[in-house]
Amino acid sequence: MMIFPVIFLLLAFSVTNGYLEDSWAMFSSERPIGPKCVDIPSNLTICNGIEYTQMRLPNILEHETVSEAIHASKDWESLLRLNCHPDTQRFLCSLFAPVCLMQMDRLILPCKSLCMAVKQGCENRMANYGFPWPEMLSCEKFEDDDMCIKPMQEAKPSAGSTTTCTACSQVATYENLVDQFCRSHLVLKGKVIRDSPTHIRVRNGRSLKKGERRRGVSDVEIRLSPESDSGCPCNVSQKGQNEKLLVMASRQPDGKYQANLVLPWQKEKNFKRAIHQFQRLNCQSLGREIRESASRRPHYYEMRRHNTGRYQMF
Repeated sequence: MMIFPVIFLLLAFSVTNGYLEDSWAMFSSERPIGPKCVDIPSNLTICNGIEYTQMRLPNILEHETVSEAIHASKDWESLLRLNCHPDTQRFLCSLFAPVCLMQMDRLILPCKSLCMAVKQGCENRMANYGFPWPEMLSCEKFEDDDMCIKPMQEAKPSAGSTTTCTACSQVATYENLVDQFCRSHLVLKGKVIRDSPTHIRVRNGRSLKKGERRRGVSDVEIRLSPESDSGCPCNVSQKGQNEKLLVMASRQPDGKYQANLVLPWQKEKNFKRAIHQFQRLNCQSLGREIRESASRRPHYYEMRRHNTGRYQMF
């Protein structure tokens, strides 16, 4: 007599179980069964504008979904905006969004030379603010072979190269402006003329350094490139003579100045924010402020490790 109720329950369970299986498959559809290619989303901001459009999952850091990669990449946006090396984006994207080639059965890793170049350019500037180069990015984990991601600039430009002066190719991000401010002895707003292939001259400048006795700077000569270079292009310094520029420079052992940054004066939000911050900025505590700001994000301290355990990012 209990046969029909039992059959009914079994049928109901079968239907329900099938529904649950379909629902779970739908719910977990983002988590790949094996390696796959996916489009790089626009909100993976560290890779905006990278030269390829598809990334491989899982990635080198074992993020299995796009959401995981985006979430973990947020801590590295400030490093990218610091502009400490031209290949920083290329290196970070090779980790978080490695290029995907379906005919390849393995991940394409960054070259050791790419890792070393970015480390050399960024490690000291990170250390200035209390961020050591993380063990998870140890360059010893990578090799130089025919299939790795190579640096864009493998060779230093020769003397007389047409490569734009480093000081004139800076980005106007908040992080870079504040960092360059703290690294510079001279920070001026003023009119600039090009004296020679190697020098600019700031006239009618105003010092933006807090506590600077001489707010007005009538005339100062600044070298655009190291002494070993014979000159480099600086389109910024060739603007109209009535245009105001932001110029930052470091004092060299011989007492002369070498440019760190030359940018047109802007009305953009982050540019104005940085300029306002100059007057109350404590460069000694800048690193602590950055760390405290970052540590408020719950994923700041942890990242998946290759086998077991977890990495500490900084």
